[in-house]
Amino acid sequence: MGLIKKPDPKGIPPHPHPLPEDLEWCEIDVTDEKILNEVYELLRDNYIEDHNGGFRMKFSRECLKWVFTRPKYYKSWSVGMRRKDTKELVVFAGAVSASISIDGAVFHIAEPSFGTVKAEYRKRRLTPLFLLEQVRRFNLEDVWFFCSSAETIFHAPFSETWFYRRELDFKFILDVGVAEIPEGSTLEKEIELCKIPESANLPGLRKMVKEDVPQVQALYAEYSKRFTVHPIFTEEQIACILLPIEDVVYTYVIAEKDNKVTDFVSFYIIPDSVLKHPTITDCKLAYLYYYATSKTPLPDLINGALYHAQKIGAEVFIAADNMENMKFLKELNFKWINDCQQIYFYNYSFRTIPACELGSNFI
Repeated sequence: MGLIKKPDPKGIPPHPHPLPEDLEWCEIDVTDEKILNEVYELLRDNYIEDHNGGFRMKFSRECLKWVFTRPKYYKSWSVGMRRKDTKELVVFAGAVSASISIDGAVFHIAEPSFGTVKAEYRKRRLTPLFLLEQVRRFNLEDVWFFCSSAETIFHAPFSETWFYRRELDFKFILDVGVAEIPEGSTLEKEIELCKIPESANLPGLRKMVKEDVPQVQALYAEYSKRFTVHPIFTEEQIACILLPIEDVVYTYVIAEKDNKVTDFVSFYIIPDSVLKHPTITDCKLAYLYYYATSKTPLPDLINGALYHAQKIGAEVFIAADNMENMKFLKELNFKWINDCQQIYFYNYSFRTIPACELGSNFI
């Protein structure tokens, strides 16, 4: 275990890696609305589909801004490839900076995400090129490690997570072909089972506000110590990733009468394009994000998140088996999905860990 390749600033290539003659590199500034719209359209039409080709993740423009414009935003880390003749964007790969703790050692890393190649260019093996170019740009900022996730096994991952879903609108997901009525059950019974009772709206549970940031940061910093691998968040980062943004991210805290925050839970929203239904075009999915507890039982806290996700119109709630999620998945009627995410750490050899020791979430 340990460092694989020592940092060598003098060995960083001074120029971008060469591309096929018809393509050129470009930087992607998501704060530019025109460029942001290009990225949105490329992802909307070409990003990850489910195994049956019935659904495709469709990140909103607001979600893309939320992901990439974080503290220490490096515009140069989000790279693209354009056609030289038309300037059409055909490849995009983004990344953010982060700090992560592994067995108590702190690493300053990059987190690449959203690597997307337009469908008709996928046979040209462009993915290795944009990865090499991103690594070069990470190194230019003195960052020599990155952590990423993928459905594909490239080499030995240091962890993997499996996904589970909690149905919030059974009739809807039955109509789009995701669910079936179990043998011996009825539509009415399944609809009733999906309802989250009013009692799930716990006393003191409310939306997070700016004044909660210091308490939420301190609560998460203490809670995250139970995981072998976990992110390290400053107050500025907590404010950026957890303060609620409508239709992007929702965070709820449980506060006592003196406004002391004892627990919090968050989830983010990613719609799916429904590709094989004659009338339904979108499905609203909520994904469990970060949480921390000190007083409230974890199943109760997550049930509160389910309640609010259902209230804002989410049809499905997704959670992985990392962190302490196995404590509530069965109790709260989550169903296993045949969907696995491999977790990789670049330039550092590390033992394989079970999902329950992984305190990081990757969008």
